[in-house]
Amino acid sequence: MVSSTTVKENGVETQPKLPPGKYRIVGFDVDLTGRRLIDEICYIAAYTPNIQFSQYVMPFRDLNTGSKHRHFLRVATVGRYRMLKCTKTGEVLKTKSEISAVSDFLQWLEDLKAEGVILVTHDASKTVPPFLLGVLRKYNLFERFTAVVKGFANSFMFAKEKCERTVQSYSLPILSKVLLGKDEEVHSAVGRARLAYQIVQHLCAGEDDKGSGDATSTTEIDSPAMSEALRQIATTIADEEKELAELKELVVRQNSFRPIFGEKIASHIKTERNWANNLRRLLAEANLTYENLVEAWNRDKKESLLALVRERVTNARKPEDIDDLTEILLCHFDPEHFPKFRQRPGRRNEKTHSEMTAEAGDGEKDDKSKSAGEKASKESAGTTESAASSPVKSAGEKTDEDASR
Repeated sequence: MVSSTTVKENGVETQPKLPPGKYRIVGFDVDLTGRRLIDEICYIAAYTPNIQFSQYVMPFRDLNTGSKHRHFLRVATVGRYRMLKCTKTGEVLKTKSEISAVSDFLQWLEDLKAEGVILVTHDASKTVPPFLLGVLRKYNLFERFTAVVKGFANSFMFAKEKCERTVQSYSLPILSKVLLGKDEEVHSAVGRARLAYQIVQHLCAGEDDKGSGDATSTTEIDSPAMSEALRQIATTIADEEKELAELKELVVRQNSFRPIFGEKIASHIKTERNWANNLRRLLAEANLTYENLVEAWNRDKKESLLALVRERVTNARKPEDIDDLTEILLCHFDPEHFPKFRQRPGRRNEKTHSEMTAEAGDGEKDDKSKSAGEKASKESAGTTESAASSPVKSAGEKTDEDASR
């Protein structure tokens, strides 16, 4: 049974951030044109058992490659007109502008006529709520939103807490198959919103009045146990705004490392881009900027730079990531430094700087030996030809001459 007074967050008992009340639970998710803060919504969806909301949005920018494959959507241009199409069915989708879609979503929330709404998202990276708040701020709809919605709940964290001993992966397809016994497609926001609601509903079903026969069916309205359980883990709007501000600061710090990682992030090789993004994020999450690295290098060159990185970067998943990070920094600040990168998975066809240098040296040696061999073979061939064309008579020819004489 979930406690009504405290909730565990990272193993620490904390007080719930939302006051007690009869909250309405709504599953929610969005499809985006990309994963950056400057990207746009292309589909917004919300789910309750008796009423749903879904609306496609016509974005100004095209979807990136990852979003096209993830959501089966693309922007098609015919003459002067743009349209959003489903790549799975080829259907042209009915869309609205972003501000119209968000306004309709707020009107739908207001029509629920609840004391307060908690939006449930299944978001391992915790990026959907900050992104939504950024869109609301852009169109001056924030006050209208906060009058209805009181907080956000993450079904990913809720399932991780409830199923820690029974499930190894907390992705929506796995939880849907294990808990709900069905295979569901999660490429669309409406499917993810529905599954987020149903997973939380399933995990809270056993807590409703401990099996009393007069409990209200959870397929019709939100159960008291479900509302209370999500209130325990919900984050407030102020918390998500703080998260958004921190995310923007993180992006600024990441962009400051463009002189170091710009070429690698622009690479056409996906593994190279992911590797560079991971190293750049390690520095940004350690609250370091490019200026901090320059100051450390100017102070005591290599020693102070390595000391700063090893002291501040403590969130690396593997020790090898720190080694790669120090190598790429030394290569940037010291052009004469000879890099020693480890061989990374998925780089069978890629060459490191040292490998390319070694191969170039071996190639020069091979070319020299090849040219020397060709020269020797030509000389030997010339000797053979001259020997073959010399006027030496064979034994048969000499016999014929003598016979004629």
